[in-house]
Amino acid sequence: MPLDYEQIRQSRDEVERELFRVADHNDCSRFHKETQLTAVLLLLIRSASLLQSLLLLLQSRSLDGFHPVLRAFEENWNMAHELRLKTAQIKAAKWTAGANDTYLASIPALNEFIRPRGQHEPPLGRDYGSLSELSHPTRSAAMNSVGVALLRLGSEGAEAPFRLAEENDELRIPYALHRLIWLLLDDDPRFIPIPAEPKNLPLSLKFFDAYGNDKPDT
Repeated sequence: MPLDYEQIRQSRDEVERELFRVADHNDCSRFHKETQLTAVLLLLIRSASLLQSLLLLLQSRSLDGFHPVLRAFEENWNMAHELRLKTAQIKAAKWTAGANDTYLASIPALNEFIRPRGQHEPPLGRDYGSLSELSHPTRSAAMNSVGVALLRLGSEGAEAPFRLAEENDELRIPYALHRLIWLLLDDDPRFIPIPAEPKNLPLSLKFFDAYGNDKPDT
């Protein structure tokens, strides 16, 4: 099924508006309070913003730019996930203070959270590793740019392999949005609460439910 860019964009915009509404909460005060909630909201807003960049890059068929931004999204989302854990209060305080050693999430901590929820082999580490390869000056990343350049030049035979890669990357957009909505609304007792209102997210919830029916193990 072709990616519905307008549906994704409208849902993303809805989430972003709700995040700024929640930022008016007393525990955040529009990011003026250095609290755990402030840290999580800042990271979720960055995730929403990076998702918009991913949409634009995919629509322009700039896949060699898409992968580094996707890696940034994954790093950011992982950090938001970890800092929402009640056990991450100290790390969240260091993050809001700008400490140098707090810009990467603990993949083991995220895996430990996920396993009891039924996903026994979380792919977080493997996924991050493959994206890192396409974001650094590796041969794989360079060949990725070769494919983009050949398509741009209209070279014969460039479209078919490029389209295959493009179809795989298109799957990352709804997956990213689904996780963004999940992290905003999930009420696992191990999470700090986020005072979001589901009634403000009708488009996002419709998307979330539809995606969940298609991807029951996500």
